[in-house]
Amino acid sequence: MRKIVAAAACALALAAPGASVGQTSGWTYAYVDGVATATQRDDRGRVTATLTCRPPEGNIVISDYTLARHGRRANTSAVRIGALSVNVPSQVQGNGRNRALTINLPQRPPILAAVQPTDRLSVTVGNQTHTYLEGAPQRMKEVAYACWGS
Repeated sequence: MRKIVAAAACALALAAPGASVGQTSGWTYAYVDGVATATQRDDRGRVTATLTCRPPEGNIVISDYTLARHGRRANTSAVRIGALSVNVPSQVQGNGRNRALTINLPQRPPILAAVQPTDRLSVTVGNQTHTYLEGAPQRMKEVAYACWGS
């Protein structure tokens, strides 16, 4: 019984965005139960952002765990890839370490069509900008195409 409780506690700790598991910073990708997800971790292994898409809706959801405080009173955010930017509705969801600024990009956002290999993805809310790690636009395309191809 103790082993089951310990295993459950470990699983919950790993699922939490703030959990530190000794991973290096960067992007990971997974397609589980029909949901395509790219996850960005900082140099302490903490989740700082996720890009997800679930068929059939096909909306790309950006969850930014670093901008939640700045997005409390905002209802829109600017999402920029390279030189292209769109203003979209956003909201803060969750509590504590799980609190995130959530942005729903409409299905097949036009800014993905122009993604170049050197482009950067960033979100601005409340005069604060979070620029994601290198490769974020490419990860967003992977998430989108996995979702839309389903």
